[in-house]
Amino acid sequence: MRSLCFLFVCVCAAAQPRYDLVLKGGHVIDAKSGVDSVRDVAVSGGRVAAVSASIPASDARRTIDVSGLYVTPGLVDMHTHVFANSMGREYTGEHGVRPDGFTFRSGVTTVVDAGS
Repeated sequence: MRSLCFLFVCVCAAAQPRYDLVLKGGHVIDAKSGVDSVRDVAVSGGRVAAVSASIPASDARRTIDVSGLYVTPGLVDMHTHVFANSMGREYTGEHGVRPDGFTFRSGVTTVVDAGS
């Protein structure tokens, strides 16, 4: 009986997906690691767990086809004016940008205000 329970636990553990997410077929550009090619990217626990030419979709809870898209680490915009109100004006779009409206959806994860 004990060995049957152990076998059941092993089978259940093996059936669990290895990754939370796999991004399939995107053009990965990562200057730090020298990658500039089509790859699959696996994410587990909010962190990149693997980058490979082919990661089986069955290894993930969710798989997204990103063919034709670029996959990169977060980008840094080194010259922004995001605090229009600090210049004594209301936001008009002319003197600043709303960071949540123009950064994250274009891949920018960090902005550096250039002196608002």
